[in-house]
Amino acid sequence: MTASPVPEPSTHTTGLLIHNPIGYDLRAWWHARGRAAEFRAEEVRLARIRPGERVLDVGCGTGSLTIAAARAAGPGGRVVGVEPSTEMIAWARLKARLLRVPVQFVATAGEALPFPDDSFDVVTVSLVLHQLPSDALHATMGQIRRVLAPGGRLLLVDLDLSGPLGNTVHSGRPSHTGHHAPEGAARFDLERIGLLVEHIGLTIVERGPIAFRFRGLEPLRYLLAEAPPAD
Repeated sequence: MTASPVPEPSTHTTGLLIHNPIGYDLRAWWHARGRAAEFRAEEVRLARIRPGERVLDVGCGTGSLTIAAARAAGPGGRVVGVEPSTEMIAWARLKARLLRVPVQFVATAGEALPFPDDSFDVVTVSLVLHQLPSDALHATMGQIRRVLAPGGRLLLVDLDLSGPLGNTVHSGRPSHTGHHAPEGAARFDLERIGLLVEHIGLTIVERGPIAFRFRGLEPLRYLLAEAPPAD
């Protein structure tokens, strides 16, 4: 099989960019009631990250999940976080250095993952997809499929907007960040993303709500999918 072209890193995205990492972490601390580490540990558990695995965290923000994944993968693993906001990447690198956790951070959008085919055993995407308009979402999922190794796992974690709260980029109304959805945009639905996951050739093996609740935010759901094994 011919390998797919590997794109150059690019921070260009039509998705939402966050430029204030300190404010982001402070808000996350408040929403999580100071228990964000418990949430990240739950994500690591759901992704079934094992020692020695290669893990990619797409839209890693300030690196909290990436660092938790690196601890689970251990010294024999390889963990990479990608994020288009250079400010967030700089803060993530500082956090990992201070915590002495070996993580590679790359400033690039999910639409341009600069890694060869089949590079990762696990890909995580946490609280990112609801910030992406359709073009960026489809491009990102295509890139994820390309770099996910045979038998690899994809964990998607995002907002459950089946309730009355839905002020996100997909809701057709301005979000709390002031970012506006395109005219006529549909409300974000992680279960609908599941159809795209299956369309790109992955099999959903687990799905459901996440028990951890953030103060002032919608509930969370997850999807865990697997790539077919090698022939």
